[in-house]
Amino acid sequence: MSASQMRVFSIGWMAVSPSRKYLIILTLWWLFLRILDKYLYKELFATFFAVLSVLLLITFGTEATKLLAVAVEGTIPSSIIFKVLLYKIPPALEVILPLVALLSVMLAVGRLYQDQEMVVLQSCGIPTRYFQKRVFWFLLPLALLTAWITLWVTPWSYQQERHLVAEAQVTSPLAALVPGKFNPLPNGEGVFYTRTIDDDGDLSSVWLRLKTDEQDVLMTAPQGRFEWIDGKLALVLLNGHSYEGLDKGDAFTAREFRRFEGFLPEIQVTPPSQKKFEIASMQLWQSDNLDYQALFQWRLVTPFSILVLGLLGLKMSRSGPREGRFGKVFFALVLYVVYNQLLVTFKEAIANESLPTAIGVWPIPVLFLAYALYQGSLKPSWFEWPDVGRWFKKPAESKS
Repeated sequence: MSASQMRVFSIGWMAVSPSRKYLIILTLWWLFLRILDKYLYKELFATFFAVLSVLLLITFGTEATKLLAVAVEGTIPSSIIFKVLLYKIPPALEVILPLVALLSVMLAVGRLYQDQEMVVLQSCGIPTRYFQKRVFWFLLPLALLTAWITLWVTPWSYQQERHLVAEAQVTSPLAALVPGKFNPLPNGEGVFYTRTIDDDGDLSSVWLRLKTDEQDVLMTAPQGRFEWIDGKLALVLLNGHSYEGLDKGDAFTAREFRRFEGFLPEIQVTPPSQKKFEIASMQLWQSDNLDYQALFQWRLVTPFSILVLGLLGLKMSRSGPREGRFGKVFFALVLYVVYNQLLVTFKEAIANESLPTAIGVWPIPVLFLAYALYQGSLKPSWFEWPDVGRWFKKPAESKS
């Protein structure tokens, strides 16, 4: 290719959008793969998305149930439940992606063992290292995606969820108010009226009557709105008038005010506070707080766990001709729980100053990775995995 052609190619390549560049690179990569590589990657990706869909549905169902219970209590309006669910996707992916990597690799490669395809491949001289390399390149993009989610997207989603709930708590009282109608306050403590309510929550032609044992006040104002004051949601009236002692003529008082701030009984809610999970990763890294350091190491070890558990799933996928395909799923779940609980224990040890941050949580994934790459087996010769799948098979009917 001449220099002029190279120049034209470079100019044209720079004009291509980034998304199309990635698509072109992915297409070229797929075209130059061997037939066996394509077959293996198709099995891995198909199983990965199937397991991911099932776990996401389970997670969404659990979170939706919790949010509906909170909405029934009146803490948040039901109109934002779907948006809150969307913001909960990145934290959910942070938890389930390592498990998906473990199960998808174990089930996909385990099918090759069950259908005797692995025996044929090994008889053709394809070593175990080949599958370790292919599984590693399958897991590497998933680990990078998980790193992007844990380090950047998850803190952002926690922050956006808090802002959304805070705004909903402001508009939640407005949802119960009907413009152009006298709205009674709880426990018979008064009546509230406003002619219109804008989309921004601004009120017009506000009329408020508060009548309790301690006070008897009537207030009118052409404008009003809701604001956070001292951690509580307050009603603010502008350029209005107040009248006290309407039932007692001798104690009647009329006043004019520019700004009035008051708390209605039904809207005294507390705004959600900032959580440590929404702190940026760079701020966690630069902090001397041990709790923040433990959280930062947790965010770093999560994408690394994709590689560790995926390679461990490859090791657990080996099965005999009579072993069920799903026989080791239960043990994979137990292994994931043990792995995750060990990480949580080390994380809490860092926060409690029981473990130096230089060691951190890294001994756990390094130990599991060493076992995943070990070619031998730690299982005693006398031990056999129980065939869980055999328990669910129907007995064969005898022919008479």
